Amino acid sequence: MKRLITLLMLVLLFTAARSQDNSEVLAPVIQAISSADARNLAAHFNNTVELNLPGQENTFSASQGEMIMKDFFKKSPPYSFSLIRDGNLDKTSVFAICSYLSGDLQYQVYVFLKKEDSGYRIHKLNFEEK
Repeated sequence: MKRLITLLMLVLLFTAARSQDNSEVLAPVIQAISSADARNLAAHFNNTVELNLPGQENTFSASQGEMIMKDFFKKSPPYSFSLIRDGNLDKTSVFAICSYLSGDLQYQVYVFLKKEDSGYRIHKLNFEEK
């Protein structure tokens, strides 16, 4: 019984530590989207980023991605943005599923970041209209 309790405590501590790491990685990205700050968001883009927005789906350079996100935020400013779930796909990647409200529109947002030499970088950002 002691072994089971110890094992459960270790699993909970490991899970909490992983979640805290994800929070540190995701916090600036979530803040940038919440405040419709395309420049700060683009600072977290990889050299190329896959953007899937209503009417716009392609792989872009970080600077092109910044302009596209600036235009998106102008047309659909955030009313609210909240994290629904985050996790790891493997040891070098983090994902987040979020809710983005703008006027009467609601989007489910998927963010995929991968660890690079300079830190975690956004490789994919998907805004799917609900």
